[in-house]
Amino acid sequence: MSTAGPLTGQVVVVTGAASGIGEATAKVFRAQGAAVVGWDLSGTPESDPVDLTDVASVRAAADAVLARHGRVDALVNCAGIITENLPVEDTDPADFRRNFDVNVGGIVNASQALHAALAQSRGAVVNVASQAALVCLPHQSAYSASKGAVAALTRSMAIDWAATGIRVNAVCPGFTLTPMAVKQMTPELDAAVSRRVPLGRMFQPEEIGAVIAFLASPAASAVTGVVMPVDGGWTAGEPALPMGAA
Repeated sequence: MSTAGPLTGQVVVVTGAASGIGEATAKVFRAQGAAVVGWDLSGTPESDPVDLTDVASVRAAADAVLARHGRVDALVNCAGIITENLPVEDTDPADFRRNFDVNVGGIVNASQALHAALAQSRGAVVNVASQAALVCLPHQSAYSASKGAVAALTRSMAIDWAATGIRVNAVCPGFTLTPMAVKQMTPELDAAVSRRVPLGRMFQPEEIGAVIAFLASPAASAVTGVVMPVDGGWTAGEPALPMGAA
């Protein structure tokens, strides 16, 4: 019996692969037969240490992937940070710089370093934005602004790279149970999210990874420039409003 998956033979680079959505996405790709190269600032047994804000570090890592595998079929930009919850007037300018350096600049650096390889394979890029790119979170102006930039960057990349056959899409995860998100959870927030999300719950990182794998796969061959909410309906509207009779 064949154990080949739908992505057998594909080589995929996943940034932020040491935890959260990145780690889960890497597992999803491996389960579908892909060879996964993880990049993460910390480095783990299953990811290479790469500082995505350092162009030289990223280009060296890209060269290593090509030396090892000879090709890259997909790049998944999962690496990201979130900074302290503060109203915009109290947010340190350094927080804006750090969010943009990692959340936006990291995508630019990785995508530029692998552009030629992706063009050769007519591959795919999937960027991880956030529901905060579409409906902003309170007291998270720096993070929300950076994720909004990821959404705009995704559309720009899709247009610029369409002629080479590279597809570029983004996902906007809702409240997902990653280590980064769990640190900010309170019983009150859990209850509020459960009420506000039409599907009534938070999500597992693997659920986001499954959508990412679809967008990176040949099954999504006609899809580019899409910024897709994966949020249980959060951005669709307010559920269970007490509407009166017409």
